[in-house]
Amino acid sequence: MKNILIISCSLMLLCSCAGSKPDKSDKLTLGSVQSKIFKGQSQSAVIKALGSPNIITKDAQGKEVWTYDRISRDDEASSGTGFFILNPISWFTGGGIGSKSSSSSSSKSLTVLITFDNNKNVLDYTYQSLKY
Repeated sequence: MKNILIISCSLMLLCSCAGSKPDKSDKLTLGSVQSKIFKGQSQSAVIKALGSPNIITKDAQGKEVWTYDRISRDDEASSGTGFFILNPISWFTGGGIGSKSSSSSSSKSLTVLITFDNNKNVLDYTYQSLKY
C-alpha cells in the first residue's frame, strides 16, 4: 500500500513538469514597430530596428516603399494525468489513472509598409495586425 502511494506521488510529480517556450526577442511585433519607427528616421536605423524588409518597391510618386510581412503560428498542446487516490478500488483495477489532452492553435499576421522620402528617411508608415 505504501509502495503504491509512493509510486503514485512520484508519477504525479514526473507528469506535472512542463517546459517553457523559448523567448523570441528578435521577432517583429506590433509593439516594436510602434516604439521603434518614427517619421524622419533613416533607412539604416529602420534595418537595425526591424531587420531587412521582405519586399522593396516604388509607389506612384517614385518613393521607395519597404514591406515587412510576418506570419506566425502558435501551437499549444497539453496533456495531464490524474490519479484518483480517494477511490481505493481503482488502486487495484488500473482505473486510478485518468488522462486528458487539449490543443489550440492561433495565427498572427503583421504587415508594415514604410515609405521613404528622397533623402532615404521615413516619410510615413502604416501597419495592419491580424490575429485569427
